[in-house]
Amino acid sequence: MIPIHPSEKKGRTQLMSRVVVVAIAMGAMCVGAVAQSDDTKSAGNPMWPAGLLWDCKTASKIVCERDGSCRTDKGDAPFVLSYDDNDVEFPDGKVRIKRHYQQTVQGSPLQREVKVELADNRVIWLTAVDASRTYSDAWVGAISELKGGVVLMESQGVYCAPKK
Repeated sequence: MIPIHPSEKKGRTQLMSRVVVVAIAMGAMCVGAVAQSDDTKSAGNPMWPAGLLWDCKTASKIVCERDGSCRTDKGDAPFVLSYDDNDVEFPDGKVRIKRHYQQTVQGSPLQREVKVELADNRVIWLTAVDASRTYSDAWVGAISELKGGVVLMESQGVYCAPKK
């Protein structure tokens, strides 16, 4: 074994101390980045903390026609809103989610609203039943579709709860 001069020993000790400090700092930055990405994920859509898969049921449908009249019809079948797969599964097939985001209207009694735009131009608007999520994770709103023929618009009430 080759003897190490005391000044070299001190230099190596300082270098090792710096390496350890840098490693600890890098670890702390990584932990902070993971925590921030988790916060960002839940902040991106207020529905996500309760789940990424939602069972939605529809109520009666309002159909408005070109002649200015509107009528009510029976609501459509239930559907599944899947943020995980980025689609909505209707009984007649899946439709891709084009984009979704939360919106807060200043002065509105509704805390936060979520708008989900679908690839087939339908739009789902949802508002939390209980904004604090203390008593309920349910969201209610409407699914609307603009049309171009005799029927100008269809809109129906929607109730969504996390899929169990």
